[in-house]
Amino acid sequence: MAAFNMSVNKSEEVSLHYDEIVHSECSLFKRQDVLDAMETVNQTLGNMVTFTIASSVFTRKEIILASFKEGMLKDYLENRTERMLVRKTIYEAGFLEYIEDKVCMELERVGKYIYRSFLKAAHGPIKDDLLKLARFVYSTSLKKLGKVLSGKKHLLADPKQASAYFSTIVYNEALEQLATYAHQAACIKNLMEREHLHRGISEESLARNVDYIEVNEHIEMIRVKHDKAFKIHRTLSIWCEDWVISRVNSVIKGTKSIREKKRILKKDQSISDYLNSLKKHTYEQLEKHITMYQNVNNNESVLDVLKQKKEAIRSYFAIQKDHIKN
Repeated sequence: MAAFNMSVNKSEEVSLHYDEIVHSECSLFKRQDVLDAMETVNQTLGNMVTFTIASSVFTRKEIILASFKEGMLKDYLENRTERMLVRKTIYEAGFLEYIEDKVCMELERVGKYIYRSFLKAAHGPIKDDLLKLARFVYSTSLKKLGKVLSGKKHLLADPKQASAYFSTIVYNEALEQLATYAHQAACIKNLMEREHLHRGISEESLARNVDYIEVNEHIEMIRVKHDKAFKIHRTLSIWCEDWVISRVNSVIKGTKSIREKKRILKKDQSISDYLNSLKKHTYEQLEKHITMYQNVNNNESVLDVLKQKKEAIRSYFAIQKDHIKN
């Protein structure tokens, strides 16, 4: 996270909010664990970076400061930067032209938002999975951008429009992953509920009859996998809904500046037209996944998730339409 922030902010001194690392809900992870981890990093990677804890003069909350060695930023930007990854990924996807720094920076900010929002939702055993998923969503979305950029070169002239378009691709990918994890959770649940199968496996393995408690112990790992898949699906569900809501708020509730609204709205596009366009796109993506899963086994739970999501979005847009009229 510190290295990512260094490349985006172009500074060898960066800070991380303490609650981004330790959530108040996570009672098993104590402050001393953070201090021990920082000490380990300082001892083993002190030639590159050192970490300290400080207090923000504005919020009075603790922050973690990362100090990279002088010249590290230059080396990082030349060899391992996110910017190099952005250009490389888009190039390999088929867009062969050079992308200016300003456009890359906007794409990186979307990537930073993905990591921060996923990390904010990450608790307990799914934290590592969500961070890996954040990287997957970001990288896959860059590839998809690279495949269509040749026909949308006008985006390169306006970095803000490029990031808005890229953000939509990210949303589509996150929605796809939502459906995937909902389906995965449904399949694992179906397997977990096949008690006779597990009893038979346990008895064959132990060469004797087993009781309910032993069968329950046998499926514990399956239960853990189901719990993880379900929690990731729920996190993505909330993230996708928040994405839609944030874009609506940006243009009708004054949460963004006039300049930001102009970035979101296309030329000569009214707020009403933008909402209709956003609603249409959201519905199309949900319908695409609903149609796909109608022909898949064990799909009832997935279809319910997607239909409930569509109904929630429909209700939200109806409320906002009344808000505009009033």
